[in-house]
Amino acid sequence: MCIASNNKPTYRYHLADPSCDINDPNGPFYDPVHGVYHNFYQIHIAENQGGAGNGPDWGHWVSRDFLHWAQLPVAVWNDKYYDNSAIFTGSATIVNGKPVIMYPGMCNGNDKDAKTVCNDGRGGSTYVLIVPSNGSDPLYTEWSKEGSVDGKPFSNPVLNSTGDDPSTAWQTEHGEWRMIGNQGCAPQGGNPIYGSMDFVEWYKVGCTTLMAGDCPTFFPLPSLTPGSEHYVDIHLRDAPLPDHVHKSGGHGGDQLQVGNWVDGLPGRNGTVGTWAQTAGSTSVLLDRGKTHASKDFHDPIKNRQIMWVWGTVTSGIQTIPRDMTYHPGLKRIVFAPVEEIDELHTKQLATLGSTPLGAGVPAVTLAASSASDLTFEFQVPTAETQFQVNLGHTHAVFVHFTPRPASAVVDEPWMVQCGIGKTLDSLPMLSDDTHLTLRIFIDGSVTEAYFMGGRVAITSELSLVGATVGVTATATATLSKATSFEMGDIHVTKETVLSTPPRTI
Repeated sequence: MCIASNNKPTYRYHLADPSCDINDPNGPFYDPVHGVYHNFYQIHIAENQGGAGNGPDWGHWVSRDFLHWAQLPVAVWNDKYYDNSAIFTGSATIVNGKPVIMYPGMCNGNDKDAKTVCNDGRGGSTYVLIVPSNGSDPLYTEWSKEGSVDGKPFSNPVLNSTGDDPSTAWQTEHGEWRMIGNQGCAPQGGNPIYGSMDFVEWYKVGCTTLMAGDCPTFFPLPSLTPGSEHYVDIHLRDAPLPDHVHKSGGHGGDQLQVGNWVDGLPGRNGTVGTWAQTAGSTSVLLDRGKTHASKDFHDPIKNRQIMWVWGTVTSGIQTIPRDMTYHPGLKRIVFAPVEEIDELHTKQLATLGSTPLGAGVPAVTLAASSASDLTFEFQVPTAETQFQVNLGHTHAVFVHFTPRPASAVVDEPWMVQCGIGKTLDSLPMLSDDTHLTLRIFIDGSVTEAYFMGGRVAITSELSLVGATVGVTATATATLSKATSFEMGDIHVTKETVLSTPPRTI
């Protein structure tokens, strides 16, 4: 875990590194052979501990219960001519039950000791495959840049002169593997799609009409948000249900689209495929706070799509993993904290029942700590009201609620404002919402807020001051209930991971 030094903070239940300085999550996957979850990440401490270039390289965490994590030695060093500058964000794909990772090697192109220079001496990006060095090692501690996929040897780099950030691959109805790269297509726009019939020999198929950006990902529509099922028929009045989700990033943040996809014809001279964004939907930022470069994977144990996000706070963290579901009434993805996080509750700090709020009413206080989970449920008011949870700073977590406009269609959402301090977002509300919910995770110097079960999520570099939070409202309103819990530590040893029984599908 991140150890306090040089005024850098510690984190109890966010994944962090002893260097207190990490970047993107990389290549997460569940290994069905050994029943282990893996999360890699860009690690800067490795720059001075054996990397051939100036990093970053890949750190490595493992877990069996998707809650407690052990840090392993650096998994991948940038020690080849095709990755001698750094290893950036990559993705894992399960191929016939075994993990294969593709990452972008960043190369300088002028390694005088190399027999082959990268990209004909131009430097830049390559795509590289790695596989576990020892398939019988349950933790896959070491990874090899020489190996085979389904018995067919590969030779790195498998693609030259690429961009960075290859996505997890998917297999089309034609049996071809495809993945998206982050490399602008000119003049078409969009990102390129690459194909392979065997996951060893790769080629560029063409350019997509999907939204361009870094850390792209593409996956089938996840499960419906619990409680939203009755909106399916309403959704179908306007458009068919989407069947895929696409995400790409940029300086404005990672954005998701939903729509319908038809695979293209396979082969080097094949076709890319067609994408139609769902009518009435918009591109949605997954987190307007201090975040960038998210990475997702499919968890077959609970049949869910999980998203990790790099928290770009001073010391760098991975956010709480988020369970992505689709809400047909909102026509957008909802990001909820994974249910395992509740198992970290070590003790209840406080609870409140129905409590009046309003202008002139003193703030209601709720006990909290520097590692706590706070939940609030307010009755939806009839008039404009700002609910606010003050963490002891001039900034606070808030929702500025405005009633549904009289001109609005009953079944369609309307937007109210929410945020942390000056970081604002629009929170969609529906006419059958009877309560407004807010969940706040405090862990050292970072706060994650989830509004309405994850319709909006915001990560902020904001810590608790004191031992309580204050809850207020600007107009007559009711706090239905609130609870706060102390949170335990997620960091364990590899021996603890190995002694934990694996989950089964």
